[in-house]
Amino acid sequence: MKDPKILTKYKYSVGNAFTKSLTKYNSEEFYKPITEYLIVKDSKQMPKRIRSSIFLEIINGLALNENDYLKFACAIEFLHEFTLVHDDIQDKDEIRRGNLSLWKKFGTEKSIMMGNIIKSISDTITSEDNINIESITSKKVIETFNEVCINIIEGQYLDILYECKLNLSLEKYTNMISKKTGALMSMSFYLPAILSNKTTHQIQLLKRLGNIFGILFQISDDILGIWGEPENTGKSNFSDIRNNKKTYPIILVNKKLSAEDKSKLKKITNEKSIDELHNLLDLYNIKKTIKRDCEKYISISKDIISQIDLNTNSKENLDELFAYVMERVK
Repeated sequence: MKDPKILTKYKYSVGNAFTKSLTKYNSEEFYKPITEYLIVKDSKQMPKRIRSSIFLEIINGLALNENDYLKFACAIEFLHEFTLVHDDIQDKDEIRRGNLSLWKKFGTEKSIMMGNIIKSISDTITSEDNINIESITSKKVIETFNEVCINIIEGQYLDILYECKLNLSLEKYTNMISKKTGALMSMSFYLPAILSNKTTHQIQLLKRLGNIFGILFQISDDILGIWGEPENTGKSNFSDIRNNKKTYPIILVNKKLSAEDKSKLKKITNEKSIDELHNLLDLYNIKKTIKRDCEKYISISKDIISQIDLNTNSKENLDELFAYVMERVK
């Protein structure tokens, strides 16, 4: 499936602005290793810039000039990169976008500091003066970024906490991913409404839409973590299972497994037999169950999109994006 319009329209403009944002630090000792990590030259491994592209699409849909708000798109991407650095450390993931993760290349101590620097760059961007927005709106933007960061960290904390739990409800899982993945995704949807001084109702609609997209995106990630091709996803099919992550397919199957099949799942996990894992999940129709659940989310998203004050083209592009998220292969 080809990438939707949103993910092709803005990727390079964001990438260029993102690179330019880094150059002001080129006299610092940390510049070279951070730049080598963040600036991906291989087009096949290049980040999709999903969050910033959604942000700019909605900026355009609200009849704002995307060039005036490109710096906020970069701030979103730097915040996202910060979370990935710390996520890789905590999950001990050695590969990121087909290359060594930062901690694997430079060690845990240095990568923690470099991750914090990346977060500071995001903070610096959001605190800069901007002639296009009022000071009260600028303050709200900074508050929003800070709130989102707290939610992301809480979601990551819950993700680690739940590794020790034998069973987890779908409600707790959804709450966790709404923070860990959904918070930043959601901000990409509703931050443009804050910047354009939209009504509270419109902001809440976009916030809800973004949260649904974040949930769908994480479920899609969970699917790829088991059924995806490692050469596309850049990680092993057993990466999440090795870390005892509570993913959507595993939570669903755990609710249905017989005592005998629970033992079988444990054996499959220990032996890392991906084909046997697929067979066990197919036995309980897990993929079909996930598809049915996700179709409900997509139906809700269509209803919300129809109520948002965006131009017709942007609404169509968002509908296309929601359809894509469950079909993506990486």
